[in-house]
Amino acid sequence: MSTFDAPRAISLERKEPWRPHVGYHRLRAIVITVVASVLALIFVWPFLCMLGTSFNRIDVWMNPLLPIPAQFSTKLYELMVTKYQFHHYIWNSVVVVFTSTALSVLASSLAGYALAKCEFPGRNLLFMIVLSVMLLPSQTMIVSQFVVMRQLKLVNNYWGLILPAVGGGAGGIFLMRQFMLSVPTEMLEAARIDGSSEFGLFLRIVLPTMKAPVGVLATLSLQGGWNALLWPQILITDEAKMLLMPAIVRQNRLIGVDPYALPAVWAAAITGAVLPLALYAYSQKNFISAMSGAIKM
Repeated sequence: MSTFDAPRAISLERKEPWRPHVGYHRLRAIVITVVASVLALIFVWPFLCMLGTSFNRIDVWMNPLLPIPAQFSTKLYELMVTKYQFHHYIWNSVVVVFTSTALSVLASSLAGYALAKCEFPGRNLLFMIVLSVMLLPSQTMIVSQFVVMRQLKLVNNYWGLILPAVGGGAGGIFLMRQFMLSVPTEMLEAARIDGSSEFGLFLRIVLPTMKAPVGVLATLSLQGGWNALLWPQILITDEAKMLLMPAIVRQNRLIGVDPYALPAVWAAAITGAVLPLALYAYSQKNFISAMSGAIKM
């Protein structure tokens, strides 16, 4: 062996230091997953306990800290429909929320497309106005909205809840504008040269490429409309036309007078949570990726 090969031979004979089978990054991922699971369980546990209580017989004692019913029963859900008529309120919410969501998504998509891909004077100024409106709390506009709806004779009318969604909302317009920026301009120019109208171009080219962002916006609009309380409670005072959330608040006022009032509120709240949970579970795969693309300027 030459003198030049001696250091190499010595280095090859050195033993590698012992390393654990689980690498640092994998161990960190395991710790983060365990901590996140524990925190998620802490936050979800009250909901599970309320869910278990809603399926328990009201005359049978149940540990409020455990989600397992002492005696399983669907009596509270039967009373929610037969005695308290919550199925009417759920149907009212479905009609109003789905109609307003469809109009909101359409208006926001059109406005976002115009602000992102259409050249016209004052486009940047209009976009700055939209951003300014986003900074205003929605509660500051309730009085003016109610005055307008009263003058239009839309108080105690579902159109008073649906028509404001035609504007799309500043947040929805901002999101769709950011999404539309990712659409290649060259593709739109080619369609214009072929004689396509702007609306036909929007329907045939832009919307098919925006399925995930439209789904995200629809999810956010549905969730916001479904959980809305203050504005529907102010505009709709007729009990037969109430939406689900104002009806739950009205039911809370019977607690202490009606022994089934509080359990019925639990059952109605759980029923009302099914739609938002189902929406998030369905759109979860596209939600994070679409939202991360929206915040890129």
